Amino acid sequence: MGEVVGAYTLALLVGAVLLAAASMLHARVRQRRIGIRRTLERCYVNVLNRRLLEGGSAWCCFPLIERRSSRLTLAVVVAQIGAMTYGYDRRVLAKVVRRYGLDRLLLEQARLSGGMRRVEWLHTLAQIECSDRIYQRMMNRYGRSRNSYIALCMTLAALNHSPERSIAILAERRGRLSPFDLAEVLMMLKRGLIPVAYQPLLRAEQANVRLLGLCIVRYFGVTEAEEDIVAAIATDDREVAESALFTLCALRLRLDRELVREAARRMSEGERRAWYRHLASEGYSSRAIAQIVPEKELSLLGEYVEQTVASYKRALMN
Repeated sequence: MGEVVGAYTLALLVGAVLLAAASMLHARVRQRRIGIRRTLERCYVNVLNRRLLEGGSAWCCFPLIERRSSRLTLAVVVAQIGAMTYGYDRRVLAKVVRRYGLDRLLLEQARLSGGMRRVEWLHTLAQIECSDRIYQRMMNRYGRSRNSYIALCMTLAALNHSPERSIAILAERRGRLSPFDLAEVLMMLKRGLIPVAYQPLLRAEQANVRLLGLCIVRYFGVTEAEEDIVAAIATDDREVAESALFTLCALRLRLDRELVREAARRMSEGERRAWYRHLASEGYSSRAIAQIVPEKELSLLGEYVEQTVASYKRALMN
């Protein structure tokens, strides 16, 4: 019996040692791969930046590009450069994508992956200029996905592929654009892919298009759109009306309007308190906020407004 227990203990000890050794080896291999990938990323960024600055039609030479993992790294670098820079010759990156088949590779990698990894690869694919054939294959496979993240990637890919149809693409999109979705669309806008004509967006019938218009006006500080913003407050769509209120506040425009007071009356008490806090954080005075407080609640919320404004403002003294 003792010999059996000893053999069993020895086997467990040997197994634990082997498991620890395998874990250490795996960690070292993983760290080595990460180091190689980061080195390649820096190298590819330098090569592409040099080509974008110098121009010309010469081919870019990328080390270790025959490896699949290296081409995936290059695809990520191309997408990041395309998303973070503007004013360059986009044909340089398009040539790199076509020469190494990065669009086909990314679509294949998305098919082999699952969960958020698939979303990451599709998002990368949406940032590069893919061919018509790869674009159609992507839309056929993922265009009707109910996953909100994949649906966003398909919207971004459509905007990238057909920027002249940007308004129609947003109007046809199923489901509302969340604040995160609008931020991603604005990233495309900063790259010059979407026209900045805000008036057609603000006056459109589709909620997604109006939300984008309000987001554009808010982001670029277009105070000339005041009339369209006020008109959006009166809409029956609660989300559009709320976005218009916050846009009016972000642009520091006048609050003493009947439409603004009516919108405040439609809010619950908790929503009004949150709205007042936001107004105070944007720099509105207690007098300006008191003009939109319903009369029946002025005695109750007046002190709250005063305290809220005081908590956000500090006197500057020498």
